[in-house]
Amino acid sequence: MKVVIVIPTYNEEGNIGRLLDLLALELLKINGHEFNVLVVDGNSTDQTREIVNEKSAQYSFTHLLKEEGKEGLGSAYVKGFDYAIKNLGAEVLIEMDADFQHDPKDISRLISEIDNGFDCVIGSRFVKGGSIPKEWAFYRKFLSFGGSIFTKIVLGLYDIHDFTSGFRATKVKGFIDKIDFSQALSKGFAYKINLLFKLHKLGAKIKEIPINFGLRDRGNSKMEESNFLDSLKVVLLLRYKESQSFFKFLAVGFAGLGTDFLIFNLIRLTPVGSKYASIISGFIAMVVTFLLNNSWSFSDRKIVSLATKLKKFVLFSIFSCVPITFRSWLISFSAHKISDTFLVVNGAFFVGILIGLIWNFTVYSRIIWKKEKNG
Repeated sequence: MKVVIVIPTYNEEGNIGRLLDLLALELLKINGHEFNVLVVDGNSTDQTREIVNEKSAQYSFTHLLKEEGKEGLGSAYVKGFDYAIKNLGAEVLIEMDADFQHDPKDISRLISEIDNGFDCVIGSRFVKGGSIPKEWAFYRKFLSFGGSIFTKIVLGLYDIHDFTSGFRATKVKGFIDKIDFSQALSKGFAYKINLLFKLHKLGAKIKEIPINFGLRDRGNSKMEESNFLDSLKVVLLLRYKESQSFFKFLAVGFAGLGTDFLIFNLIRLTPVGSKYASIISGFIAMVVTFLLNNSWSFSDRKIVSLATKLKKFVLFSIFSCVPITFRSWLISFSAHKISDTFLVVNGAFFVGILIGLIWNFTVYSRIIWKKEKNG
């Protein structure tokens, strides 16, 4: 089987030579496959291209594809995939970083699972045995792990844990060659989410293997500052294209939030106080959102029968009380531990809303307005 490892670079003179040396050693240990390494360079201003050219004279499996500009990670991979398939006869494509955050020794594990019949194998940081650097700042850990949870829930891909891993092996025939990359929703970091979603839609057998994601060995990170917003945009666009009910649910959620927020802040100024104001406003908003969701968000699964509607509303109320109760506790805790001020209690209020949004859509779409299977 012909395997091509695609490595995007930009100013990686401190890493790329050593990486190619290590790959030469590791690839010799893997039998039964023909390997090539394709470095896709985004117009580096250092000696990256010169080093790759030197290594290509030393190692016949090394190739350099030059980009005229730096258009983003996704664009580099798409160009690399196209070149690898047309010029190197790739049957399996491996995506890999040049900065030693991916261990070359793990390539054999990816290929082993491809040999076992899987169509896409992900080097995952978020399955048992996987890890991210302890040295990362909390916000980066939160965005990385939290982003994968958000993506999992919004896209409904509950069997995948790491959506933005840059270390993957994917079969070409029936999968990569079936994807129209001109329709990609991102040329940047978020292409990873887009590609994985399309592979899932094509019926790819996907497996995650644990990897220890390392710190960058040297040099500065090339991660674009807009990665978070780019990923959020792609996830929401994919969900919108798949199911407009989610966005109707969001619109109804905002209507309920407006009702909730207004009533909460009116009642909290009375002797009732913040804690019970949240319970009252939450219940009123719950009634409003049930009626709107039934008539609009999930209109294709609309509950018509009065008896069923009452039964479902009871379930709806029970499940909806979970985030409301949590939110009320969070507000009470914040007011007691910090201060009962507008900023503090409303900060807690909105954290509770965000958690409740994820909980509610999952429960509503899978239990209350569950889509019935045909036949």
